[in-house]
Amino acid sequence: MTDARARILNPLPFAVWLLVIAIASVELVLWAGAHGLVNWAGSAGWRAQALVLAGITPELQDWMIETRQTPPEHLLRYLAYGFVHLGPAQAGLVVVITAALGKVCAEALGSARVLAVLALSQIAGGLAFGLLADPGTWLIGGYPLIFALAGCYAGVVWHGEGVLRARITALGLVFVLIGARLALALIVGGGTDWVADLVACVTGYALGRVLRPGVIRRFRRA
Repeated sequence: MTDARARILNPLPFAVWLLVIAIASVELVLWAGAHGLVNWAGSAGWRAQALVLAGITPELQDWMIETRQTPPEHLLRYLAYGFVHLGPAQAGLVVVITAALGKVCAEALGSARVLAVLALSQIAGGLAFGLLADPGTWLIGGYPLIFALAGCYAGVVWHGEGVLRARITALGLVFVLIGARLALALIVGGGTDWVADLVACVTGYALGRVLRPGVIRRFRRA
């Protein structure tokens, strides 16, 4: 009982706390503004403003490619879009899954590597969305973060030294998430934001495999 309680109460790694607090804090501010708990001018429209400031659109990416201009505020979108959500339900789901999968990944790779994996995966997902999405669509929310963590988890476990059952479970988790995401896209619709999720998952898998303990050391020896 003591060991089980200790595992439950074991503190989250720094990277996971950072992500969870950032996502929850942004959502809390936007929710408070929408419900009149913050008596500031324009607070009711903060969420809409945040979506416009942080979201990625194909038109914006096409403009940057065609004009070869990369304003810092637009580049920042590729990191910021995962921290702004459409509502508390979406943000809550992202926080819960990030805490669960992020803890496993950070304990295996370390906080700095997990943050690097998530940043690169989110950027890759945003770029893919900008290239393939239909005009007029927006990419916003932390679902690519979830898929990046799932891919990273599978990459660490599948190519690690764990037992076969753990490897199959990790790979099964990825297939379940991908299947559920594609099914949701077919049933509900919602555009092509699933592209960002899948690309983030593949990127997370590749980086999780490369950055797992011992791999870089073997590359250096070779």
